[in-house]
Amino acid sequence: MTKQPPTLNDLPPAPAGRSGWPWTESTPALPPTLPDGTAWPAISIVTPNYNYAHFLEETIRSVLLQGYPNLQYIVIDDGSQDDSVAVIQRYEPWLHFWISRPNCGQSCSINEGFTHASGYILGWLNSDDVFYPGALAEVGRQLAGRVRTMLVGAATLTDGPHTLTGRDDRRQPAWEEMAYDGRTVPQPSTLWTADLWPPAGPLDTSLRYTMDYDLWLRMVPQAQEVRYSSQLLACERIHENQMSLAAARAGQYEPVNCEKAYAALHAARGRGESPARWLLKSYRRRWRMARHLGKYRVLWTSGFHRVALRAAFAPNYRLW
Repeated sequence: MTKQPPTLNDLPPAPAGRSGWPWTESTPALPPTLPDGTAWPAISIVTPNYNYAHFLEETIRSVLLQGYPNLQYIVIDDGSQDDSVAVIQRYEPWLHFWISRPNCGQSCSINEGFTHASGYILGWLNSDDVFYPGALAEVGRQLAGRVRTMLVGAATLTDGPHTLTGRDDRRQPAWEEMAYDGRTVPQPSTLWTADLWPPAGPLDTSLRYTMDYDLWLRMVPQAQEVRYSSQLLACERIHENQMSLAAARAGQYEPVNCEKAYAALHAARGRGESPARWLLKSYRRRWRMARHLGKYRVLWTSGFHRVALRAAFAPNYRLW
């Protein structure tokens, strides 16, 4: 674990023209212990990367400049062909582990990263996202001493690829909303105590778009507590190469809906529910929502539910 977090003067200088967080600003130094005198819990963060050198350095600096005194940072590169490896090598002295080799995608990289993690708290930050100053301090305070606990903070969905400003994402869906309505939580602002990873993980490597949603469906039932923080913890960068956004812009909603339906139906089977029973519960919820809103069309406008309907009554229906 990193006992002395790096300062701005320790890290490579910011490129010309870059300023502000996390280029020329850092998180103020934290006290050596928590208010009750106990040590800050160890946090392990994994960053998967593939050909995002133009974002990666900002991501790395936003982790290292948290000023967090017990940090384990792991970067797994999926065999990038751009300058990603050169970026990683500049920050190698402050990394717990890194590797660059062809893998099998984002989920594989995250899973591999967690095999090298020994922190009390786990989470991943994609290489196009950024932690806000003080994010890990909030995580450490919220999860210190807790067992089987998830923390869901707020995130910013940026207005574009070159800004950290945008609209706040403060989703805090109840378990039923996640399981039956396809709702989810902000991925970069969701971390958990490490004892939840063995029963809930690893990530399903067959999923490209909804591996986080699938994990939360398995993790929430295993958790003793899901805590919520109103603090903005991370920026989720919106850009044209973001997988889910690229699919949506191309009009390819079906792959995303198929993956969500697969995850929801798989989780239902894990609870002993047949697909038909899951669908019945889901439509009961949507019927109540339609009556409350006076908008009955919401019963039929969810592509996620249309895919699930086909899958529930056609056992051989291929979700992808």
